Amino acid sequence: MSTSRPPSTGDRAAPTAEIESARTVVYPWSCDWMGHLATQHYMKIFDDATCHLLGHLGYRLADAPRTQRGWADVSHAIEYRRELVAGDLVVAYSVVKRVGTTSLSYSTRLVRATHPSETCALLNGVMVYFDLTARRAIELPDPIRLAAESLLSLLGTAR
Repeated sequence: MSTSRPPSTGDRAAPTAEIESARTVVYPWSCDWMGHLATQHYMKIFDDATCHLLGHLGYRLADAPRTQRGWADVSHAIEYRRELVAGDLVVAYSVVKRVGTTSLSYSTRLVRATHPSETCALLNGVMVYFDLTARRAIELPDPIRLAAESLLSLLGTAR
């Protein structure tokens, strides 16, 4: 999986705040009785994308049992803009929107691979870095904070 959105035709690869964070396909069994991707399957794609975003920032999910450090989602707001149906190839792009003391705000948009400029669904979320033993938010580690701030600094130049 590439770490940044492919440049548009004729552009040179420029730094971008948005990273490609997941790829999947909509299977017929992922659709509801109305024929479009069911909400539970949107959430799976969004969750996978969040894990890849965290990996991009330097967090290793496999370390959580040893370190007892993880993440807790505290807010999700989702806009469903265009239907995704069986056979659609879906790409997720994520971006850090704000870096707090204990939290990260981010957005993930889902697009059809054939139409990457058309957002089909958009999740705006907030997650907190979490002590899995004490069950409370804790300060972001410096390496993750710095990586997130680095992506955040590209927002002004990427749009």
